[in-house]
Amino acid sequence: MSRARRRRSLYAPEGLDAVLERAGEDRFAWRRPPVADRVWTAAMGPRIAERSRPIALERGVLTVRVATSVWASELSLLAPSLIARLRDEGLRVNELRFRVGPIDPPARPPERRTSRAIPAPARLPRELAAAIARVADDGLKEAIALAARANLAWQEHTSPPERDADEDGRAAVAPRSEPSRPRR
Repeated sequence: MSRARRRRSLYAPEGLDAVLERAGEDRFAWRRPPVADRVWTAAMGPRIAERSRPIALERGVLTVRVATSVWASELSLLAPSLIARLRDEGLRVNELRFRVGPIDPPARPPERRTSRAIPAPARLPRELAAAIARVADDGLKEAIALAARANLAWQEHTSPPERDADEDGRAAVAPRSEPSRPRR
């Protein structure tokens, strides 16, 4: 078992929260992972930790499951620095071995939609309506006009309100689609 679970000698009684933290979230599981999740994330960093899981720690050899063979190859090149990080966390690790296997994706909150309503088609500006009117095919002309009206409606619906000046009182920069205005 890892050394991180062992209590250090104390001069005073240890608080209950420290005991539970040391025991980990999986303290009631049938089989515990060799390294606690919080220790693994602290040692590896969030990017590596979400794409790998420690499987077994036996005689100083930590077996790690990784998502792909590419990750196994990359982490094997980083093994000396990863071992040093694990030792800094109090684990007795001398060697890393990588196995490719399925990794459960990290729990993420569902994406929130910024808009649920579909806006009504917007009116076409005169210049755009004139350009569409020059299209010879009537079906194509109607499809372009419908798409343009829907696109303009979504742009108005999802874009934040425009401001002439920012918080410091300076003029805001115009978007790329608009001709540039002289700064004040």
